[in-house]
Amino acid sequence: MSTMTGEAAKFLIVDDSRAIQSIIKRAIEGCNYPKLEIQTATDAEAAMNILEGYRPDLIITDWHMHKISGLEFCQHVCQTYGKKIPIGFVTTESAAEKIDQAYQSGARFVINKPFQDIDLRSKILEIIPVGGITEQPAAIPENLATSHQMLSSMLKGQAFTLEPCPPLGLTDLTENNFIGLFGENGKTPPVNALAIMDMNAVGLLWALNNEKPEMLKTILASGGASNDQLDEARRFMDEFGAGMSIGHKNGPLKLARSSIVSRQFPRLEMSLKSNAGRMDYRIHVPEIGTGFITYIKLL
Repeated sequence: MSTMTGEAAKFLIVDDSRAIQSIIKRAIEGCNYPKLEIQTATDAEAAMNILEGYRPDLIITDWHMHKISGLEFCQHVCQTYGKKIPIGFVTTESAAEKIDQAYQSGARFVINKPFQDIDLRSKILEIIPVGGITEQPAAIPENLATSHQMLSSMLKGQAFTLEPCPPLGLTDLTENNFIGLFGENGKTPPVNALAIMDMNAVGLLWALNNEKPEMLKTILASGGASNDQLDEARRFMDEFGAGMSIGHKNGPLKLARSSIVSRQFPRLEMSLKSNAGRMDYRIHVPEIGTGFITYIKLL
């Protein structure tokens, strides 16, 4: 993988729509790779010619194309290059039997159009982590130390990263999100800060802590979470918020209340736009999934 050697992360986008190519490029650029190289093709035949002299770390292809379909192209790539070149779909194809056929042919993911940038970024980062693997990981900041310890325990020792990411917008969040309100000694009002966990993060914590990674897709498809699943998220959110509020005049803040809210909740949108400071983090478990958590100081 290029990012492990300090080389550019390399991508090949195959789609007959220039507009979709641009949207996919934007999602890739949002992953914040230190070095990046992207090539494009408008059909599978052109993509095959590009592959004769170019080895991308990931191919992102459409399904319905002239002459050679995306599925046929996927089969060609997997038969010719094996696992050396991962391939995923961004497509309007949604029939269950077709999606199953794509995975059986070797596809790493299938995302339906229209899609949110964050959904594609999550899949990309699972395959090509930013920075790859380093022998000497950076020192963990004091405000994340306890959160790292808790994550390591909840994720059963599975490799993970908890790292800053660009500020999330409302459309980057899942449809429903877990919101926690923080106050001094765990009491509100006033609400001094809030934390937002998307459903990806909630599902990730519960599925791995309970050693049921196969349940993650079910949790995400439901768009919500059970009380048990929220309890797992609540434990982590409390520690995360305490760490983020180190330096508060009366000591670290504690979680006072929490609930599931829609991303259309007016207070959520207002808090993302108008606040006294925020920190956005990405939780990534290779080959399993990616979630996000944001800490916001209130005015």
